[in-house]
Amino acid sequence: MKKDMKQLSICLTTCLFALLSIVAQAQHPPLVFTPQWMPQSQFAGFYVAMEKGFYQEAGVDVIIQHPSSSNSAINKLRQGKCHAITLQLIQAMKLVDGGMPLVNVLQTSQNNSLMLVAHRPIHCLDSLRGKKVGRWKAGFDELAQMLDKEKKLQIVWVPFLQSVNLFISKAIDATLVMSYNEYFQLLSSGVKLSPEGTFRFSEMGYNIPEDGLYVTRNYYAAHTEQVRRFARASRRGWEWAAAHPKETLDIVMRFTKDYQVNTNRTHQQWMLKEIIELQRKKSNHKAIFTLDPADFQLANKVLLHGGFIRQAISLNTFIGQ
Repeated sequence: MKKDMKQLSICLTTCLFALLSIVAQAQHPPLVFTPQWMPQSQFAGFYVAMEKGFYQEAGVDVIIQHPSSSNSAINKLRQGKCHAITLQLIQAMKLVDGGMPLVNVLQTSQNNSLMLVAHRPIHCLDSLRGKKVGRWKAGFDELAQMLDKEKKLQIVWVPFLQSVNLFISKAIDATLVMSYNEYFQLLSSGVKLSPEGTFRFSEMGYNIPEDGLYVTRNYYAAHTEQVRRFARASRRGWEWAAAHPKETLDIVMRFTKDYQVNTNRTHQQWMLKEIIELQRKKSNHKAIFTLDPADFQLANKVLLHGGFIRQAISLNTFIGQ
């Protein structure tokens, strides 16, 4: 009898939590989330939170909609077609300086992934003087531009969309790459990259964190608790991903298949491992999921010095309180 009562109590408690979750979701419209790019391991924690039911348990109805080539995540946010997006810290701060009120509600990245690789050894930065260097047409090269300006290297920037073919064909002397993406593409293509021809911006005083989760200030004010639940469940997804890489990779590959993304498991495995590592502070090797004030001030300093923003941005107005 006592055993039956205990089982009944557990059953009722479970039903109560399920009912509360349904009620919470009914009180708020779905939260549409748009990552920067098409599906890949860069966004694995969000896929995990969706697949494992973490958003549902948090009482948040989340819809993940990736951007298209003709409509970026930022544009979708401006148009009101989504409510949350991922952005690199530098891009978010530039948008805030330009008048777009954004709120950082979760900081996944704690380190910078930008690298520069060259065909020939870079004995010193002056080795890049006047050289042709590839960069993304979409941007993400502010730190490289800062370096160019500071050292007066007069680099000839050659824009590309997302391919490393320019570098492989030796049409350019060097190229910018992300450690979790294009760097792997170069290694897997058979290109020989010497340590002397490769360096990370994080090791040159530019270790500015990258990906974070953002909503507009108006949306945050109107849906504060919903956004906080979404952020907490997303963090839970990333923590689960770090602890279960194989199962996480299975989830990522299902998303890439659904969106018909041209990739492979080996590439996504490299990306997942690198992204998880980038989420850990170098000081204690822990993922904190918040924006470190010292890192934020470094970003302010670099952006001001480079002329990318007009005035320093306040951390208190930038993060969700």
